[in-house]
Amino acid sequence: MTIDGVEVGQVLAPGTTRELAEMMGALEGPVAPVGAGTRLSFGNPLRPVDAAIDTTRLDRLTGYVPADLTIHLEAGVRLGRLEEILSEYNQMLPLDPWCGPEATLGGIIATNSQGPFRAVGTIRDWIIGMTVVHAGGRISRTGGRVVKNVTGYDLAKLYTGSLGSLGVIAEVSLKLRSRYEATASARIRLEDAAQAAAMIRALRAAPLDPVSLVWTGPDNEIRIRFGEHRKAVAWQLARLPAGEWETFAGDDERGLWAEARTLYEALGEPLVRVAVLPSRIADLIDRFRPRRWLAHGANGITLIEVGPEAIPELRREFPAILERASLGTRRVVPTFGVRGPAYDTMRRLKTAFDPEGRLNPGRHVDGEAAA
Repeated sequence: MTIDGVEVGQVLAPGTTRELAEMMGALEGPVAPVGAGTRLSFGNPLRPVDAAIDTTRLDRLTGYVPADLTIHLEAGVRLGRLEEILSEYNQMLPLDPWCGPEATLGGIIATNSQGPFRAVGTIRDWIIGMTVVHAGGRISRTGGRVVKNVTGYDLAKLYTGSLGSLGVIAEVSLKLRSRYEATASARIRLEDAAQAAAMIRALRAAPLDPVSLVWTGPDNEIRIRFGEHRKAVAWQLARLPAGEWETFAGDDERGLWAEARTLYEALGEPLVRVAVLPSRIADLIDRFRPRRWLAHGANGITLIEVGPEAIPELRREFPAILERASLGTRRVVPTFGVRGPAYDTMRRLKTAFDPEGRLNPGRHVDGEAAA
C-alpha cells in the first residue's frame, strides 16, 4: 500500500475492537488508519509509518432498535450497507457525502465528509457515542447508546474530522430519523452570479425549509430539495420565488442529484472548502473569481476551484481547507491553515491524546506550522 508516496510495508486488518486494541498495543512505531480509501488524499502529506490499520473488516452491526431511532455499528461498515439496513424500517441517516456510498462510517467521521444534505447538518450532528482505540492499545468510550445522553465530555465531536490523529475510531452509535414521506426538487438557471445571489437571498427569506440548497457556477444553476410530508413538500414547491423553475420527482430527482455529484467530481484542483456566511457567498465569488464553484446556500460552505497562489490571501479573510489537492500542492500549501489560539489548542490536544505522535503522523495540524 502507498499513501502520499509513502510505502507502507505492513497492513493489519483487525476483525474486532479487541483485536484492533491488541494490534495497536503491540506496535511501537507510527501507524496510519485506513478505511475504504475514498479520501486518502485529504489532509497534509503522511510521514513514514510502520503499518497501516485497515478497518474494513470491522463491519458488524452491533445493535439496532428501530423504535428508539438509534443504531450501533463498527467503523468499517460502508454507508451504502447502512442505507440498505435502514430502508427496511423506513428510516434514514440524512447524510450523502461526496465520497459516496462506498465510504466507511469511520472514514466519513474521521474526515467529516459532507455532501448536498449539508443543510440538515453533518455526521457530527448524528453521533451519540463512539469507541476509540488509542496508540498504546487503550480503548476509550465517549457518549452512549441513547439519544438523551449527558455522560462526560462530548469527545465524539473532537474525534470527528481529526483524521484518526487522536485515536482510531472502532465503533459508533448514531441517532436516526424517519425517511421523508416525499421528496421533490427544483432547478433554475440564472443569467449571472448577481442574479443567482439574489435568488439565494430570496430562497432564504421565503417560508421554506430545504434539505439541500446548492448553487453551482459558472453556470449559475441553483438546485433545491425538499423532504417532508407530501403536502408540506407541495406547499413549499408552490412558494418558490418567481422564476423559470424545473421540478423533479422520483427517478428524475435522483438523476438531478447524481448530476450534482458529477459536478463535484469534475471540480478541478486545488479545490478549497471555504466557510462563509450565506450572505457573503457572492462576495467570495466576486473577489476571488474561482474557475468553478459549488456553494451550499443554506449555510455558506462553499467549494471553489482556485490557483494555489490565491489560498494565502483567501485564508486571511475566511477559514479555508484544502478539500482536494495534488500531493505536490499539499506539500507546499497546508491543508488546514489553522492559526492563532486555535492552532495552539489543536497542537496541545494532539500532544495530550497521542504524546508520541504515532497516529497518522503529519496528516492533521501536526503536519503544518502555524499560519
